Order: sequence, then C-alpha cells, then structure tokens
Amino acid sequence: MIIQTPITTSTELETEADQAARELGELLLHTPEYQAFVKALNAVNNNPAIQKISAEIRSHKNALRWSREEAGEHEAALSRLETELEALLVAQGYPPAEAAVCRLFAEVDTIISQAGVPFAANAKRSGCGCGS
Repeated sequence: MIIQTPITTSTELETEADQAARELGELLLHTPEYQAFVKALNAVNNNPAIQKISAEIRSHKNALRWSREEAGEHEAALSRLETELEALLVAQGYPPAEAAVCRLFAEVDTIISQAGVPFAANAKRSGCGCGS
C-alpha cells in the first residue's frame, strides 16, 4: 500500500506567504486610516509654504551640524520655523492621521504576531511618530 500525501515545498510556502502579504497590503490600502494618512501626506508634501519652511529648517540644521559659529541664531531660527510650521492648518492634519495609521498597523502587527510571526518587528523607521 502506498500512501500519498501532499508535500508543500518551501517555494510553495514562500509563494503563499507573498500572496497573503500582497492581499493584506491591498486591504490596508483601502482602509479609512490609510486613505486619510495619504491625503494628509500629499497635502503636506504639496504645500508651497511647508516646502519653503522645510527647506529653511534643513538649511539651519545643516549649519548647526557643520558650523559651531552662530549656533544660537540657528537654534532660534529653528524654533521660530518649527512654530511657524506647526501653526499651518495643513500641517496640523498630518500628526493625527499618522497616529491613526500607526495604530492600525500596530493592531495588524499584534494579530499577525499572535500566530508566531513578528510582522513589523523591523519596520520602525527613524523619526516615525508611531511610538518608536
């Protein structure tokens, strides 16, 4: 008597995992949290006032990094520019949208991790407002 059982190869498992990841990604793309985040991100990235202030902030940060002269002036300018940036209505919509999408991704991570797979253990990026 010959018993045949289906054998799943590592390549088949990888393909299934890739497909599941694509499906999850597609589902996440259509969540209200992600849609609000993309809308807020685009609004911030395409706002001329924010672009101007951001360029000035980068300039002052570079000056602080490479030159110790006039550090107080650059720090004061940075403080003023950050306050100016935070006062812009379009900029105020970004932090709550980012926080909401981070909560959603953390929930997904928790659910997937319960299955023994640390989903987003290495997905934290520098400067992210996701509580990292």
